[in-house]
Amino acid sequence: MTLTQLRYFLAVIKAGSISGAAVQIHVAQPALSQRLKQLETELGQRLFTRLPRGIELTAAGHKLKIHALEIIRRVESVHTDFVSSDSNPFGHVKLGMSTAINTKFCVDVLESVNRIYPNIQLALVESMSGTLLEWTESGRIDMAVVYDTPGNTPLVVNFLAREKLYLVSNREAKGALPDVITIAEIAELDLILPAFPQTLRLMIEKVFLDSIGKSPKILIDVDSTHAIKKLVAAGKGHSILSIHSIDDELSRQELAITPIADPSITRTINLVSNQNRTPDSAVRAVQKVVTRLLAARLSDGGEDRPDYVV
Repeated sequence: MTLTQLRYFLAVIKAGSISGAAVQIHVAQPALSQRLKQLETELGQRLFTRLPRGIELTAAGHKLKIHALEIIRRVESVHTDFVSSDSNPFGHVKLGMSTAINTKFCVDVLESVNRIYPNIQLALVESMSGTLLEWTESGRIDMAVVYDTPGNTPLVVNFLAREKLYLVSNREAKGALPDVITIAEIAELDLILPAFPQTLRLMIEKVFLDSIGKSPKILIDVDSTHAIKKLVAAGKGHSILSIHSIDDELSRQELAITPIADPSITRTINLVSNQNRTPDSAVRAVQKVVTRLLAARLSDGGEDRPDYVV
């Protein structure tokens, strides 16, 4: 097995066909097919199912893809380690951000990294916090901006800020609610929340159990902030979210918020990384940018802003 074979294998996956990959990497199709056949023979497994239009990975192909991506990443990091420095970092960095944070700050983060460190190629990945924690621990991404991390996490956790959460409703439903709502009153409402084990769901469940001794009434489990907002706007139920995750919907008056009291609900925003992987200069540079940028933006105005408690 050679690096060339693994690069060809990944090129075919990216192109979706052997012929497409041959064009993209400027290799004759017969030569490319032969290299892939040699790889399959060596592994004793079929990696692709050839279709009339393209290819489909077999189970063995999916397994090799994971290994190939990691091998290529490690090989490229050797070169990066020699040419990169803290003053002039080179390399590829994968940053995960929870949906609400990514929606609000992705442009700021990308522009800041590109301006300060032009030799860093930053890839942003968006998902919910629970998923990002798993990806950071597995090494799929280098770091992530997530909400409330579990106390037993094996990850390195750097606190950025603390934010308030609000009851979110559509405009019609908001008219039937008090100006400030308690946990006991929310317990009578149908809620649309992420499913277990997402961190937002775990945190809300704990607040309800600690304050009133029972769980919230969950109408629908939805692991998508976008879908939750759409369902709430359509009047299917209420949710509990931060202001910055619904900025656009508030400005369009599709959604409305109600402050929560007795008790209020807050959560932390953190930057996490894998303690078992020593960050290279590029990763350290992005960590500094994210920490400086988000900590400043999230805490700007302090208690004068209604959506954050810092």
